[in-house]
Amino acid sequence: MKQQPDHSSRGHAEFSPSSLKYVSKCAGFHGREGTNAAAEMGTRIHEALEIFDPSALHNEQELDIYEKIVAMEKEFLNNFGNITEEYNEIQVTVALNGTETWGTCDRFLILATGNAVMADYKTGISIIDPPEKNWQAKAYVVGAFQKFPDVEEITFVFYVPQHNQSLYHTFKRSEDYDTLVQDLSAAILKAEKTRPKWIGGKPDLEDLTPTPNCRFCRYEDICPSLGGLILEVAKKIDPQLPDVDIENTEDPLVLEDLWNIGKIVTNWADRQKARTLDLVKNGLELPTLKLHSMGSSKKVVDNQGLLGIALDYGMMPNELMDEATFPLSKIAKAIGDRHEKSERKKISQEFLDACQNAGIVESSDTRFTLR
Repeated sequence: MKQQPDHSSRGHAEFSPSSLKYVSKCAGFHGREGTNAAAEMGTRIHEALEIFDPSALHNEQELDIYEKIVAMEKEFLNNFGNITEEYNEIQVTVALNGTETWGTCDRFLILATGNAVMADYKTGISIIDPPEKNWQAKAYVVGAFQKFPDVEEITFVFYVPQHNQSLYHTFKRSEDYDTLVQDLSAAILKAEKTRPKWIGGKPDLEDLTPTPNCRFCRYEDICPSLGGLILEVAKKIDPQLPDVDIENTEDPLVLEDLWNIGKIVTNWADRQKARTLDLVKNGLELPTLKLHSMGSSKKVVDNQGLLGIALDYGMMPNELMDEATFPLSKIAKAIGDRHEKSERKKISQEFLDACQNAGIVESSDTRFTLR
């Protein structure tokens, strides 16, 4: 077996080619830290493709994606002539106007014609923009044109096995290079000015643009631009609502209006999510979102039956009591219900007070809402 590469420790540029899709739409975008199962799977598949050895893959799904990419690449390259130079995991530095970035592309092949094929493997289920509209592809192409000054044309291809797609476009140095550099430079320069404003404050509202990608941004919860969307909804509900800084207002009337509007928007969102979830559970397929089980909670409905089964498995009643957590409010109500109606509330409260005074209850902080 060939030596297994390790991509997990590889660094990333501050404004890496893979992040430019998001940064180009909102200069304040900053992706969340951490990883997930899909990303880790993708890393393993990329490592396997670098050496064409799938032996370290974890399961049949990963092997299937690997084999699809190998087949798709072989079929695509049949459209071209002989390959004279081949580079795997090629790092390119992308020099721009007043800034730069860098990244690592999966494959770069120089053909006998002097032109090249550049490829990137996409192992996930996300919809991929075609290369001519894809910021990652455009950055890689600029870097490759700079690294290989004799190459006049680069055909860039994304292999997307989970959608059975090979997305490709041919970039020409003479026609495309200058425009690509200008577009990339403008996006990164604006982001370089905007992103640091999150440190100890917030960017200017005009530098932030809400998009569906906001859910991937670490500043989603505090973004004033998303708050601006709520204000637009507020003004549709109440056109007389004045312009306000919703981050700083202390006007009781405005705050109350925004509270009620927030409830309306939340209720609508909850209904929409529930409706979409029902449709997907009944067979509807969405482009990228897939149904995942979060498990189910379990509730004992027969306490005596539970005690009997626990005894069968060697757990004594006192041990079961040590492990049990009781819904105190439900027990208090049951105790109150044993008395006359006029006394029930009083008895229930006395029971709760007795538990509190005995030190057998821990109280969380009081929760509040507005109605």
